[in-house]
Amino acid sequence: MINLLRMDFYRFTRNKIMYLLLLLFCAFQIFGIYMMKQYAQPVEEGGVQIGNLTEIDFIQYTISQPPSWMLIYIAVFTIYFYMSEWNSGFHKNYISMRQARIHSVFSKMAILALFVAMLFLTMLIADGIGRRMFFDQTDMGDPGTLIILLASQFLLHWAFSLLVLCIAMMTKNLLISLSAGFVLALNVIGMVLGALENQFTGTHLTQYLLINTLVRVKDLGNMADLIHTFGVAVAAILILSYLAVRYKIREDLN
Repeated sequence: MINLLRMDFYRFTRNKIMYLLLLLFCAFQIFGIYMMKQYAQPVEEGGVQIGNLTEIDFIQYTISQPPSWMLIYIAVFTIYFYMSEWNSGFHKNYISMRQARIHSVFSKMAILALFVAMLFLTMLIADGIGRRMFFDQTDMGDPGTLIILLASQFLLHWAFSLLVLCIAMMTKNLLISLSAGFVLALNVIGMVLGALENQFTGTHLTQYLLINTLVRVKDLGNMADLIHTFGVAVAAILILSYLAVRYKIREDLN
């Protein structure tokens, strides 16, 4: 396990695509804030301007706007990181060992968690720079609430990376995996299922889908909202981890 994790971490730290994605994300995040300044509109009935939002509200506002750009960056990195190892054939060095297969999945999960954490750190830095430059606003809001928001969104985005990892593992095809990642990031499936649900059943089960939960603006002071958010995130992580491990164990050697 330790050796596989070291190997993946070595590849991670020397992965030029990872640094490029973080740099692009930072640049486009700042550019997006600049464009918000140019076309600033009230975002609530109370007339709250984007420039007056705390970082807590600003994060919720940007994440809820389709498409979720963070999900696209996560999808691209996840697929590239997994497919680069698969295409090199390095997996054949350990795939004949059952425990090594399991450890390889957990190693990838740890690397994806690290990338998602770095993406959130980059977002906070970019937001701080952009909001200071264009809105003269750096209010972070209540520290406790901010930590809860970041923790919940980190788990949801990590779960999304595991979903994309499962797709990449099963398809072993770069184009198919990227297409699926973009469709999921756009939440096409969630919106279609939600529309069908409202049209024919009137239930609200689709609100428990991973992407729908991720993009929904949450009341962080509401215990039911917190249970919903963390419950969906943890359940998705556990289920997707199990599926990834089970598939890896049964994967063909070819």
